[in-house]
Amino acid sequence: LEAHPAFATDDYQWSEGLISASRLVAAAVHQLCEAANALVQGHSSEEKLISAAKQVASSTAHLLVACKVKSDLDSRAMQRLQSAGHAVKTATEHLVMAARSAIHEDERTLIISQRMVSGIAQVMDAQEQVLRKERELIEARGKLAALNKARYERGMSPNTDH
Repeated sequence: LEAHPAFATDDYQWSEGLISASRLVAAAVHQLCEAANALVQGHSSEEKLISAAKQVASSTAHLLVACKVKSDLDSRAMQRLQSAGHAVKTATEHLVMAARSAIHEDERTLIISQRMVSGIAQVMDAQEQVLRKERELIEARGKLAALNKARYERGMSPNTDH
């Protein structure tokens, strides 16, 4: 038997809490990536992405708090853990900004694409009008040639009205 069974129970509970907090961070990061991907594809909202990012920050903060309970706050390991927590926060913020930027870029591409489609349609309409006018001109020239030929065959000058 252990002299201090309460400490063993405390260590076990702390370890379980640490594992649980780590799993929550992993799940939150997964949800954040899914939300960012869905948002960029237009299947989600910016609010869902922000909510997922806040969940990552929150679960990371809980994990850091759980680690601080039994750690020497001045230790090299704790300093590295704090740096890692800060890096997670920064990466989360960058992911949100990148997703927002991608949304705006997609919107701009869509506007440019719509303008291009509109421009292409205008060019096609103009080409259609030119072809129609060219056909009308060819028909008018043919009609004029037929009239001149008929007048010539009757012995009339093409430039005189008789």
